[in-house]
Amino acid sequence: MKAAVFDFGGVMTASTMPMLAKEFADKAGIPWKAITQGFAKHRHAYDAGDITISEMYANIWRDAGLDISEEETALIVKADRASWLFRNERTLAWMKSLKAEGRAIGILTNMAPDFAPVFHEHYGDFIAQADAMVISGLERMHKPNREIYDLLYSRLNAVRPMGRDNLVFVDDVAENCEAARAAGWQAIRFADNGQVERDFAELCAGEGR
Repeated sequence: MKAAVFDFGGVMTASTMPMLAKEFADKAGIPWKAITQGFAKHRHAYDAGDITISEMYANIWRDAGLDISEEETALIVKADRASWLFRNERTLAWMKSLKAEGRAIGILTNMAPDFAPVFHEHYGDFIAQADAMVISGLERMHKPNREIYDLLYSRLNAVRPMGRDNLVFVDDVAENCEAARAAGWQAIRFADNGQVERDFAELCAGEGR
């Protein structure tokens, strides 16, 4: 494997969902199921930069028939954003070790444009490892659509001469991993750091057989 490409949420972060938002919703009596169903419907539009996070939650309340005040919405938005600031330091250490081995590093994430500055502020040392990066909201596209994988690949100049199958994508969402494989990449679904590191080692060992 000549390159490893990393997702953000659930890979660089210690959580896979905005759990602080869930804590707030539980305390406020807002059904979490309505929110998760709303994420499935509206979060891609937010990640692509088509709507703001406040608009996304307004759409969720509307779809669920909930009457949530602007004040409560602002608080859950704040909790949502704060949920993604818990860093996975082991992922950073692994990225650095792969880089030291001479492998290219990429970052490919679904992320709204208004969160990108927060990402740069709090995850600058992760970003510093990357040879190429694509943030969905800045490109007006999102995973699992093929075009975003092709864009990241086009930016990994060190890998392109060797072919797409020399690149492995690490993401916690099965659909995004399947889309990477459809684009000709290798992919490992992230469950925890130990598992993904073992799977990567096995994938590399298989290259020499």
